[in-house]
Amino acid sequence: MKLALIVMLLCANGGTLMAEEAPLLSAPPLTAHALLPAPPSEDSATTREELAQLHTLQMQRSPAQLARAKADAAEENVFAFSTVLGPQFTAEQFPLATQLFDRLMQTEKAAVREAKDYWHRQRPYALDPTLTPCANASNGSYPSGHATVAYMDAALLAQMLPERHDALFERAADFARNRLVCGVHYPSDVEAGKTLGTVLAALLQRDPALATQIAAATRELQRAYSPAAVH
Repeated sequence: MKLALIVMLLCANGGTLMAEEAPLLSAPPLTAHALLPAPPSEDSATTREELAQLHTLQMQRSPAQLARAKADAAEENVFAFSTVLGPQFTAEQFPLATQLFDRLMQTEKAAVREAKDYWHRQRPYALDPTLTPCANASNGSYPSGHATVAYMDAALLAQMLPERHDALFERAADFARNRLVCGVHYPSDVEAGKTLGTVLAALLQRDPALATQIAAATRELQRAYSPAAVH
């Protein structure tokens, strides 16, 4: 409910977190942290509970789960959805979609960077050295950039290919959860990434500077996956 309200208010106001005189992509949301609640403090009961969840995942993760988490850690882009759209979903086969999502990712990265720099939350393995992560990072933990891009891309792809909606969001959830399996994020980091990614997708879809590019990428994808929808 809270996420839906944020999206509705931002869309109604034309995305006023952005500089009003510039298109979205040339003026990333420098107050992205304002969309998110503060992360739990290091000494809070919530953080202790989250660390306990990560320890449970670490003890229970199988070699196959760990391998998938490592693979997802290395693929922070729209082609993580090739598990839904098939091995033909590549940059070579879909140049227009690739250009669009590469461009959108620049806004996503700027938004995530601003929020991470604002909150300065330590990674869970930095706070609790008994955790064994499958990757390391030098930036802040909150929000999860992988979760942000996963939900942003899933929301946009679902608009382009509505018949794949459920599978796309299931993949986004799995991709985000693998950050927990990997031991590099708290659950609240992933939830914040889901919020931020969903809001960014709503704003990006309303940006007039992107309308032509989104339409071209949509036609390219629909020709391959929804030929009946292409006019």
